[in-house]
Amino acid sequence: MKTVYVIGIGPGQENGMTLAARQAVEQCDVCFGAARMLQAVKGTKKKLIEMYRAGDVARYLKEHEDWACACVLFSGDVGFYSGAKKLLPELAAYQTELLPGVSSLAAFSAKLRIPWEKTVFGSLHGRRWNIIAQIVRNRYTFALLGGAQDLKELCDRLEYYGMEETVTLHIGERLGYPEERVLQGSAAQIRDNAFDDLLVVLAENQEPEEPAFSEIPDSAFIRGNVPMTKSGVRALALIKLGLGRESVLYDIGAGTGSVGIQAAVWLPDGAVYAVEQKEEALSLIEKNKRKFRADNVHIISGRAPQAFAELPAPTHAFIGGSTGGMRDIVSALWEKNPRTVIVAAAVTLETQAELTQLCHGPASGAEIKKEILQVGITKAREAGAYHLMAAENPVMLVKMTLEEETDGHG
Repeated sequence: MKTVYVIGIGPGQENGMTLAARQAVEQCDVCFGAARMLQAVKGTKKKLIEMYRAGDVARYLKEHEDWACACVLFSGDVGFYSGAKKLLPELAAYQTELLPGVSSLAAFSAKLRIPWEKTVFGSLHGRRWNIIAQIVRNRYTFALLGGAQDLKELCDRLEYYGMEETVTLHIGERLGYPEERVLQGSAAQIRDNAFDDLLVVLAENQEPEEPAFSEIPDSAFIRGNVPMTKSGVRALALIKLGLGRESVLYDIGAGTGSVGIQAAVWLPDGAVYAVEQKEEALSLIEKNKRKFRADNVHIISGRAPQAFAELPAPTHAFIGGSTGGMRDIVSALWEKNPRTVIVAAAVTLETQAELTQLCHGPASGAEIKKEILQVGITKAREAGAYHLMAAENPVMLVKMTLEEETDGHG
């Protein structure tokens, strides 16, 4: 049976390859890889083909029969943000073997003399990753970068969130090559340097915050004259939503952004889209996003549901304000994703009536499964030497999901 080796060559040149990798290359009739990978084996007499996309490699192997053993070269390690993941399913017809290499994380940590067992890592190379949340919470955060522009944007965001004094950036440029360069400094010191696009970064935070699944007190939010969902209602609404680790939450009629920002802080791997049309509220959301370093909150200026048009499909939605368009908003949410879990809040009698009517209305091809709660929060306040219980405005919370109809045959 024909054999394909999938090989991690380490961070750069041939001398960074393992002995097993070099021996496998010597056995092969043909080697595939990007130009930079093939440079590491250019001294061999093998047939070198500049090709690395999974479909292209699989197609070539199928269309050419003049080989018994082939290898595909990837940088770093085949299990660390590697193209090997997409390639393997395409090679099901052949015997395959993965040969690991030294990852850029291991190589750079060794160069910095920093143990990496507690380092949080991820990639910004063609990916979205809330690196700010990880830097806030961890002493060391490592990232693969897609180029010099990614580094500049990271520096800008660190300064935006006021982290320029507490975070040191260690930059690795062209690791493993003769022109390798390692720099360190603050965001302001790093930003204006010219860099090659082959980059990694390790952010060192001297004052990491202990992550905690606790509420943000109302007094911590920047308020203004915009209504805000208070802490007790906010906590219950988020629990009823049942958010997952990578949820996509729409915070509709976001006001100060309290619900969305609380969710974003709790779930740094998720995404929050704060939809709001009032200028003062939009300004407050921006200020609170910056204060709580909630980089995974995306502020959307516009009226719901029209503002949903260009957004990714939600998994969850909180409706804090609807300006009379509740039915249209709910319909639009379920049109984008019929599995969207919705929690709506109502303070006024008119909105409560609108919600109640909506819950009893038909939904095309499905029934609305609902849970209706009346929330009344009463807190103690000081009155001289005594304490009095003071009630906040009662709030109706309605949780809605679509329950698909069956034909009765199970």
